[in-house]
Amino acid sequence: MINLRQIISSLLLFYGLAVKGYGQELLPTTSYKYQVTRHVFDRLTYAFANTRPQPRLEIIARNLKKPQIIAQYRPGSQPVVQIDEEVYDLCLKLQSDSLNALAVLLSHELAHHYEKHEWYFTFGISQSYNKIPKESIQQFESEADFYGCFYGELSGFATGRVFPRILDLIYQHFNLANVLEGYPTKENRKAIYAAKQKDAIKMVSVFKAGLFLYLMQEFESAAMCFDYLVNQFPSREIINNLAAAKLQQALWLYTSQEQSSFVYPVELDAQSRLASLRRALPGEVSDKQYVQLLTDARKYAEKSREIDPTYVPAYINLACIYSLQGNQAAAIGVINELKPSNITGNAYSIRAIAYHKDNQLSKAQTDFELAFQKGAYQGKYNLELFNKLNESLAGTLTTWMRSWFAEEESASGFVKSVAKEQIGAPITNTSLPAQASRISISKTPHLVVQWNEQKDYSQLGIQNGTRNYLVHLTQDNYAKQTARKVKRGAHLETLKSKYGDPAYSFSGAKGEYLVYPNNKIAFIIDRSNRVNSWFVYGRIF
Repeated sequence: MINLRQIISSLLLFYGLAVKGYGQELLPTTSYKYQVTRHVFDRLTYAFANTRPQPRLEIIARNLKKPQIIAQYRPGSQPVVQIDEEVYDLCLKLQSDSLNALAVLLSHELAHHYEKHEWYFTFGISQSYNKIPKESIQQFESEADFYGCFYGELSGFATGRVFPRILDLIYQHFNLANVLEGYPTKENRKAIYAAKQKDAIKMVSVFKAGLFLYLMQEFESAAMCFDYLVNQFPSREIINNLAAAKLQQALWLYTSQEQSSFVYPVELDAQSRLASLRRALPGEVSDKQYVQLLTDARKYAEKSREIDPTYVPAYINLACIYSLQGNQAAAIGVINELKPSNITGNAYSIRAIAYHKDNQLSKAQTDFELAFQKGAYQGKYNLELFNKLNESLAGTLTTWMRSWFAEEESASGFVKSVAKEQIGAPITNTSLPAQASRISISKTPHLVVQWNEQKDYSQLGIQNGTRNYLVHLTQDNYAKQTARKVKRGAHLETLKSKYGDPAYSFSGAKGEYLVYPNNKIAFIIDRSNRVNSWFVYGRIF
């Protein structure tokens, strides 16, 4: 009989650990344990997604007579990520952190897949292990630690914080020696991961700063954050965010000159028309600047689509860009490339705008109506604007538009918090402590990001050329409520009953963002219309 400890000691430390054995009994995909693991797996692969297809997920069923697998990645023509049911049960011991523990395991194995570590059939069998240089193993593991932590945190899991705890449980449960031949000691492994975690948290902080700046409509600074990340993390989402930030900058210039424009449904997020009516233009407007912004946005949107040809937000952004460039046929064609089942409300919305600009009014009306029915951002406004354009003179049309958004503004944020919004320590008019980690994204124009991780929330300090912000963001384990008694998991209708309609919102690929400037709070809503997280912010003077 194979001795488990002997086999384990000759294989990959912790994640690549696998005992020989194929054709194992698998948990059915309908089982509760598989469904929970699949939820974590899908969240992670959404963030990781690049040109590689999603690997298959398998959970090896408990069986005393079978060889055991802890967690492993098997490449090949049909790549597979496997974990053992026993490991799933072990993660449950961390209670509220059980999903984070699963994410630690899965994100590491997915990093091997997406970083093209095609080594399983060499390392995954103990007899072949000594043929591989120790340095190669450490390089693969180090890269998987770094990318696994980054994309785990980006997906909303506390992978960095939970790693040492699940590592200790693995060693204890499987009676592993603290020193395994060919690998760092357990404590050295923790230290190595901690160093990689610091690098990953830095990148996650830059991403969060970019998202915050985007929501604050600081699109130039947001673009600088995403541009900083794309070389190291060329995922479809980050590249698409960069395209969206560039496109939003172009839209500020466009809406300043086009007084009767529709709302373009930019994704990652859709722009608030109300905000565009009120905001001052960023510096001197030039045709050259407008053209360059659209050119840059198109380059990144095309790259995002190339990485994942099924990624709908890239198609919507690309259609918006073509329309703004005056190529309505191309805008219509991009949306027509989508399968009918994948045409979202926002996709109908941009195709309707292109049809209208191409003077195909019957088709435009049909798509505006479908966009409204499918809940496109500002779908009602676009539909009513289309109808008004067929009956109004320019003067009365402008009056109608301003009246529409004046009513929207008066209806938004009708409930003000009695108490100040707070996550952890109160937001003050001072910057983060001098010892807080920081990175200079750009010297000209000036952009610096600071960050400080707490147990259940993150702090960001953002300094750009015009404004300085202090931001607190909830983490997945944040258990407290807002000043208006809204907590994680609350339904969107509950949120709006407490805070009213937002001053403006952003419709994203993974949900919706609601911004309440009067309360200095913004909420991230998931696809099931539940509060996922929120942040509070203040200006630093």
